[in-house]
Amino acid sequence: MGLYVLNGNGVNGGSVLVGNGNGWTRVGLNGNHVRLYSVVASLPIYIWLPLLTLYFALIAYILLREVERGYVQPLRDSRVLGVAILIAISINSILVGALYVDQATPRYSLPGISVEWGFNLENSTVSAKLLLSDFYILQSATCSYSPIGANTSYPLETIIVGGDTVIATIPNTIYEQVYKSRVLDQIPPIPANLSVYEAIPVKCMFTLDKGVFEASYLAVFYWRDLIVHVVESSVVVDNPNPVGVNASIYVVDLERGRLLNSTSVFVEPLSSVWIDLGLYGAGVYRVIVQYNLLGLVRTRVVETVVS
Repeated sequence: MGLYVLNGNGVNGGSVLVGNGNGWTRVGLNGNHVRLYSVVASLPIYIWLPLLTLYFALIAYILLREVERGYVQPLRDSRVLGVAILIAISINSILVGALYVDQATPRYSLPGISVEWGFNLENSTVSAKLLLSDFYILQSATCSYSPIGANTSYPLETIIVGGDTVIATIPNTIYEQVYKSRVLDQIPPIPANLSVYEAIPVKCMFTLDKGVFEASYLAVFYWRDLIVHVVESSVVVDNPNPVGVNASIYVVDLERGRLLNSTSVFVEPLSSVWIDLGLYGAGVYRVIVQYNLLGLVRTRVVETVVS
């Protein structure tokens, strides 16, 4: 009894566990099949070869006795053909041995399972929809975050929805941990618009009624600059990152050439901060936003007219 996972879904294919009566044993994949065979019986050569030789000698003795009694066509006897076939098979077995058996290993096509992965950064959830081929029943699932190159893992809150979909939630602490490790890395020269690739490895273990398998997935996103834009008489600062960002905001009156306000704010993960310029009355304003992201000091500037 066992199962296998089709390749090509997600990043990490899957692992195969096959039941052997005493537990589960991991086996490999060959294409879409698991190559298995079982030895039913074995007879060593020092037993079957003397027995076969004795049989040949007995047939030869019988034929010689019949020739002595007048049997004139012994070479056309069916027993001679049978002995020739047995001799050919025996020579083949001695020369080839088990090689032929290995080449002819039977291939068993087992009911397959495929996984459709998805990642929603706004909800901070990884989803795994299992296509169970109407053969398996999903009983439970556990998912964890395993940092690349580390021997530790962090369990994720995991639920099953609709009997075939597993939802794992990534907490904010994991994003903060990944962010801190990224800050320590050497970052190459960054263009005007920051976009740094990031991926969180997620491993899930699925328990079915007929077996267990595990699969891995990379939750991919990008570290990006804050987005500063004008909405009517306000300036909006959007944070597209799953970690909070400290920013300094300066409001300058361009007509009078003076600084009207400076403040420090903490832009929450995946949220926005609004600066209402209507409070200063009509005029032409410049809003400067400075912040530190991935160890780099970044600046965003917008200008707008308030009537």
